[in-house]
Amino acid sequence: MNFKAYSDAWLEAVNDKDTSKMATTLSDKFTWFNDRYDWSLDKSGTIEWCIETNFTATNFSCLYENNEVIVGTHNVLDPESPDSSVLFVAKVKNNQIISHQYLREFNR
Repeated sequence: MNFKAYSDAWLEAVNDKDTSKMATTLSDKFTWFNDRYDWSLDKSGTIEWCIETNFTATNFSCLYENNEVIVGTHNVLDPESPDSSVLFVAKVKNNQIISHQYLREFNR
């Protein structure tokens, strides 16, 4: 798993509502979470969120990657709130994403 494959899976899931890559990219034990808001979703919840969201993800950028972690940023266009930026850390195990922690900021 690398940044390009992971960001492509997110773009297709959120923007195009095609979650087929997300289904194979995420581990069955996957957790998507934000400690600041004490919020988390599992794999099925994440895939459902991608289908239901009105967000548009743009401008994915890789800050660091290796065989165990992917660190990146992207922008979020949300019709219900100001545009924002996201910083994320995704952990990789057995070529799948096992967790995705993020921080979303509105005052950029």
